[in-house]
Amino acid sequence: MDFMLAAAGAAITITNIGLLSVIIYTYIQNIRLIKSYFTYGLTIVAALFIVQNIVIVIFWSNLYMAGPSIKNIVDAAAPYLFVINLAQSIALAVLLWITRK
Repeated sequence: MDFMLAAAGAAITITNIGLLSVIIYTYIQNIRLIKSYFTYGLTIVAALFIVQNIVIVIFWSNLYMAGPSIKNIVDAAAPYLFVINLAQSIALAVLLWITRK
């Protein structure tokens, strides 16, 4: 069960990377029209969120391959990973919806 939560969390993280890619694309289009520090800052923040999500996928895949010695710790943390990534997905979906309006 816990592995399934971690796998779902990884899938959500990959979804977050996709959402962030669309957000960055939109911000880059805005930079062409509105050259301001704010639009540059939004692009940088979104890019850093992509880096964070890539690191999360690598981190959790390495933990699951680390072996049985830390399996209990990884399984205990999996629900929290899932909830955090789900909350981030919802927030990014709202941000994308607002950005594209």
